Amino acid sequence: MSDKFFHGSSLLLGNNTIPGVQISEEFKKSIPIIIKVCEDFGLDFNQPLIQMLTHDEISEIASYGGFPVRYPHWKFGEEYEELQYGYMFGMHRIYEMVVNASPAIIYCLNSNTLLDNITVVAHALGHAHFFKNNIHFSRTSQNMLNELANNGSRIRKYMSVYGTEKVGLFIDHVLRLETLIDHSNAWHDKSIKEIKINDEKTFHDIERIKVDEKRLYMNQFLNPVSFINSQKNKLKKQERKEELGISDSPPNKDIFGFVKENAHLKPWQADIISMLYDEALYFAPQGMTKTANEGFASYVDYNIIAKQGYSSLGQETDCSGIFEYSIHKMGVLGGKYSVNPYKLGFTLLLDIEERWDKGRFGEEYENCDDLRKKQNWDLNLNLGKEKVFEVVKYYNDYQLINEFFTEDFCNKNEFFEWARNPDGTYEIASKDFVSIKRKLLQKNSNRGLPVIKIIDDNHKGKGYLLLEHVWDGRIIYQPYVLDVLVSIYFLMKAPVVLTTKNKNGDDIVYFCNSTDPDHVEVVKKEEYFRKWDSF
Repeated sequence: MSDKFFHGSSLLLGNNTIPGVQISEEFKKSIPIIIKVCEDFGLDFNQPLIQMLTHDEISEIASYGGFPVRYPHWKFGEEYEELQYGYMFGMHRIYEMVVNASPAIIYCLNSNTLLDNITVVAHALGHAHFFKNNIHFSRTSQNMLNELANNGSRIRKYMSVYGTEKVGLFIDHVLRLETLIDHSNAWHDKSIKEIKINDEKTFHDIERIKVDEKRLYMNQFLNPVSFINSQKNKLKKQERKEELGISDSPPNKDIFGFVKENAHLKPWQADIISMLYDEALYFAPQGMTKTANEGFASYVDYNIIAKQGYSSLGQETDCSGIFEYSIHKMGVLGGKYSVNPYKLGFTLLLDIEERWDKGRFGEEYENCDDLRKKQNWDLNLNLGKEKVFEVVKYYNDYQLINEFFTEDFCNKNEFFEWARNPDGTYEIASKDFVSIKRKLLQKNSNRGLPVIKIIDDNHKGKGYLLLEHVWDGRIIYQPYVLDVLVSIYFLMKAPVVLTTKNKNGDDIVYFCNSTDPDHVEVVKKEEYFRKWDSF
């Protein structure tokens, strides 16, 4: 084991008043300058709090999602170990972290160069502006550091009373549902659910065409036997549906919330699941805006460090820092054909800025058939920066790509689809704009996760929970499916049914009636429903 692994920083790294890693004097002098420049650029952020960390400390905080005050759980240690090995073997490097809170907490890496950390501050302040101003973060708590600390304390208390293993197992099952939420619920006011018990049965009569008493002989013609039988069958289906308690409510995407509200839990379990649900709602916008958020932060550091020349801050000469910044920037963006969130978001925002500066939008531009005129189109509107800030305020990743990933942008940046040949080589398979955009939208819809909805909470009248995977051509990963179904069964204490498709496009059903993933049945849909009378 490396002597640099899992050690953390000693208090001796500080001085007799401030523990931990110290911020160099050169960096201290640069911080207020960069903050002022970012404010002058138009950024609006919560007051920043900057802290310097060692590589293992920043890996630890990253494993906790940016908050070093979470509840104890093995997943955080697993994430930390992965980050540490990645750093040790040169696979990645966490230059900075910024937390969506007030104050905006910015963590810097002490092994960064001075220019790296100056760039990091500009980049992180871009994130802080995004957190404060983007509409998808408007309902997130700005006091989350304290709230997560309180959650951690309460869960530790439950562990001391009921046992670490028992509470940890319950958390394992709950965490498997953390992505099965509907982020729009963050806008709903919280209310106490009133439980209603309905043990009444409604009786119906078949519908007949009314016949005048003086013309009863017409009844056999107006209400023939075939019509009466069809009405009886219709009524029978309706009564069976009511008897089985099939829900008439629309499909519900918030499976985690449904389980939280309807599972029969002990008080300590209900408290934990409520805490973890609120945490999932807090972190959800970050997955929805990864491309837009990282793109804007990259846009900010590019404008401050490169275009405004602050790469020379603290350097020996006015031009010596720009080469180091260029190397840093290219490493983050990932090269010409990268589609990582930094690169895609950054290039989209630069394209938006150029288009709105030159007036390359609107009906007149779109309807122009003169190719040369469109190539030289420049109305000198200079609305680009204003438009970028507008996009940052209102858009998530899906909306950003859907509206601004144009065919011109696709061609200019040489997007393509690739395929692997039998001999292991790769080739360009397609440059079709429609297909490329469709796959990008798929990747950024619902944070790139499959959409699962509750269709019926009393399926077959037996209390089964019927779920449906909204098919978009991509199969769901079976090992995850099995674990999630098992966890829903564990929490709800009722069988769970999931309908989806396999790689051949066949309708299949997962049926879970056990806490053992190996006992989850996977059958063709026809085979499953053959066991039951059709409604």
